[in-house]
Amino acid sequence: MSKLENTADQAARDHRILLRMLADADALCGSGDALLVGQYRHLRGRIAALINITMPAGNTEHAA
Repeated sequence: MSKLENTADQAARDHRILLRMLADADALCGSGDALLVGQYRHLRGRIAALINITMPAGNTEHAA
């Protein structure tokens, strides 16, 4: 396996991890915890931004 393929595999793996983190952040945002909802929304926004800037080539999905 070439170094380029290895890098692409790692990027795809990282992207999948970020997508799972985004789903967890969405669940936290819907938890109804009035004291932490602002923190959860901020966390979700940061994860969504990471997804958008680390998206593997050829992937067309975007975090909203």
